[in-house]
This record gives sequence, C-alpha cells and structure tokens, in this order.
Amino acid sequence: MAYQRKILQTGTFFKTENNGVWSFADIYGDGSHSLVCIKTRNTNSGRIEVHGSPNVLHFQQHQQHSLSTSTAFNIEDNGTWLMQDWTGDGKADLVYIKTRNTGTGKVQVHVADAASNYQTFVLCTDTRFGCNDDGNGTWTMSREGDLVFIKTRNCVSRKVEYYVASKASNYQIFTQQAKTDFDVEDNGTWCLAPKCHKGYADLYYIKTRNTESGMVEVRAVSARSRWKRRLIDAATSFDPEDNGQWLMVDFTHQKLPDLAYIKTRSTGTGTIEFHVAGH
Repeated sequence: MAYQRKILQTGTFFKTENNGVWSFADIYGDGSHSLVCIKTRNTNSGRIEVHGSPNVLHFQQHQQHSLSTSTAFNIEDNGTWLMQDWTGDGKADLVYIKTRNTGTGKVQVHVADAASNYQTFVLCTDTRFGCNDDGNGTWTMSREGDLVFIKTRNCVSRKVEYYVASKASNYQIFTQQAKTDFDVEDNGTWCLAPKCHKGYADLYYIKTRNTESGMVEVRAVSARSRWKRRLIDAATSFDPEDNGQWLMVDFTHQKLPDLAYIKTRSTGTGTIEFHVAGH
C-alpha cells in the first residue's frame, strides 16, 4: 500500500521555530538533498536568510557541511519563497514569486543564484499573470523552471485549474491552461511532483483535513493525461495534523515521489522533525 511505511522519523539540528518556509532541496549540487529553511522573519542579518542541513546522519548538522547565509533579498512577505535550480547548475537557487504589492500589477519572479551564495540576482521580471488571482490558489515552479499557478478557488470550471507560463518565454506565454480532474476544495496542500514528464509535472494534493479515511490522504493526476487521469488516491499512515509543512519529495528516487512532513511545532524532540513515508 502506498505511503503506509514510514522510512524516516527523526529530529534534526534545527530548533523549533516558525519564522519562514521549509524545503527539501539540493543546495550543494552533488545530487543529495538538504533540509532547508528560508528564514523570512526575525533574522539576525535583517535580510532573508537560507539555512541548510544536509542528509548526513539524518540532518544532524555538521558545521563544515552546513549552510547559513544572508541573501540579497530584503525581508518581505508578499508572495511565495522556493528553493529551485533555476540556473541549471545543479544547485537550488532562491526564488521569490511576488504576488502582491508588485507596483506593476503583475506577478513577478525574482531569483538569487546559489553560485553567488544568494547575493546576486539573475532574474527580476514581470510575468503574464496578474496579481488579481493572488489568494485564489498556490504559486510554485516546476523543475523545468516554468511558473505554475494551481487555482483552487473561484474557478469558472468548478474544477481545480492548472496554468503554466514558460521560462523560455520569460513567463510571458501560457503553455498550459487546463481544467483538472479535481473538484474545487482546499483542505490541504497542493504541490507538484519533483520530476517532470515532457516538461510538465504531475499535480499532487495532500489532503490533511476532512478526509474520508480519517488519515492524511495523497491524491494525484498525471501531466501525461493533461491532469485528468488519477495516478493515486490513497490514505497514508499519517494522522491528520497541521503543525508543519507537507510536501512530495524525491527521497527514495523511485518513479513516484515520497510523502514528507516537516514538523515545526509541538514536536516530541524539541527540534524540527523530518518524517517520510515511502511510496
């Protein structure tokens, strides 16, 4: 059964806090992934900071292998922060999808590259998307660097909708505008598969509230079917809770991604915890 076996449950080097966004990303370009905190509030430097702990002894950070740095970004909270390899050098860059208070009325993409230790902007651009859709869904970026909007509210089609503006067009051209198989609802986390199929990513819904099974559920539709065919619809071994961040990760490097829970509050260890259920 999918997502029934927890393959990792561990405390980490990080003390519990709720001052930013947590991610699982390759920040060193060596093919391994680290637990990463994009700290957006209460930073010592007065800037957005990136802190990372590699998967060495399950994220028990060693100083010589850790990352802790301020970035070129001023502190603000008008959009979505991501770790994504935008430059294609293998290292996750710091991406900010600004969806509110942009000045131009357009959603913007800003990227500080990992090669400069996040000190240099390699992209600051308006996109085709207007800011009027902020609050109606989830903004994210595919592994290919395309900008993706998963619209989960106020959908004319009464289905969750999937929009893509391509990196190749500097985010000026929509390459997908699709109605998906999902009914409109917002009882959990919407995200993309970490891998792409012919440039597009499968759409995942981690349902954490009001589930039929009484457990956290994972549902997905395939990019190959234009987000119409279900890939999975399964209850997991996780009890419903909302004390952290849920995401789909490529932890075991299988065909389908694994379910991860980065628990940031009410942890038994007093540290940020990382839990993974394998597919």
